Parts: sequence; C-alpha cells; structure tokens
Amino acid sequence: MIQNKTLGIFTRIPLYVLGEALKDHLTGFEVTEEHLTQLLEADYAGWKTKHFAATHIVSAVKNSPLTPFMDERKTEILDALNSNTDRSLILTAVICGRYHFAYQLAKIFAKQFRQQDVISTKLLHSLIADIYGMNVSTKNTVNSVVPQMVEAGLIKRDKPGQFEPVKPIAPNHQVTIDLWKEAFYANETLFNREDEENLYFEPFFRYIKLV
Repeated sequence: MIQNKTLGIFTRIPLYVLGEALKDHLTGFEVTEEHLTQLLEADYAGWKTKHFAATHIVSAVKNSPLTPFMDERKTEILDALNSNTDRSLILTAVICGRYHFAYQLAKIFAKQFRQQDVISTKLLHSLIADIYGMNVSTKNTVNSVVPQMVEAGLIKRDKPGQFEPVKPIAPNHQVTIDLWKEAFYANETLFNREDEENLYFEPFFRYIKLV
C-alpha cells in the first residue's frame, strides 16, 4: 500500500547544491533558502523554480526522517561525502528519504530492470500513473526526479526516452550503507528492521553493492 500519494517534489534538485547544503548542515552552518537561491543561479533563471528547488533542499536536509540519523553520525557522513561514489548514494538516499515519490520511482526502475534491459518513458509514465495518476504535474515531477537518478549514476540514458541499468555502486563507507537503509525504512515503515536477510532483496537495494 502506498503511504503517501502526494508528489511532494516539483523541481529537479541539483546534487552538487544539495551536497553543499548537507555539508553546511552537518558542520553547523545555517542552511537558508536565501543562500541556496544564490547557489542555484547557474541552474535556474526563474525565481519560482529556484525557490522550489531551495525549499526542497532545505526540507531534505533539515526536516527529513533521516535528519536525526545524519546528525548523530555527521563526522562519518562528512568523511564519506569526499568519496564520489559514496556521495552519489548519500545524496540519493537523502532525496528518497525525504520525498516518497523519488523512492517510488527508484523502486519502479529497479523492478522493471529485473525483467528487461531498457525502460521507455512511455512505460515509466504508465507505471507511475497506476500509483499517482497522470497529469501535467506528475509528468513534471517525473522529469524532475529522473535526471537526479541519471546524475547520480543509478541509471543511464543513452537515447532520448530510453533508460538502461548500470552496475550497482560499491560504497567505500559503512555509513553510506546505513543511510541507504534508513531511506528505505523511512518509506517502508512496516518493514521489520531485524529482517536483514530479506532486506537486501528489496528493489531499492539493486543500486548499491553490499559485498
């Protein structure tokens, strides 16, 4: 059962800006929409788009189910952010932990890649419509989240409208794996945290190499 059918995210979050915001938060600097809007100048021209992106980033860093975990292990996360591979996984976990739509999209891709090597935009829209319905807002949200997955290296898009899988990313730090788990638990609240044996068979874990 889907816990939350609201879209929640309306604009692509540039991962490098999210990374800077996360570093600021973990080192004790105040993360503000005003400062983020300035950082987003290179990505967006319109004030409204910059405002939405900045709001999403502030919420993902400061008001997420993952925030207490990140605050508790801030030193480890800051260290892991220096690794490019870990950085992509950490920032994806932060987005998916805060925005259920992003998690659902990642899960849909993972499930489909078990059956086929190429997923079309048409199929993706059909599958996401089964959960959220399909209108202009849903399409715009898909178009916001998918580029984040491509940027993070979780999927690839060699041709317009076609997506292909990539090999799972092997993190260098245990905290990255632990944060990925927290993103999963934030979305699958009924899952038994003690059930490690079945945890790694969940679709969300196809993106991360655990051994």
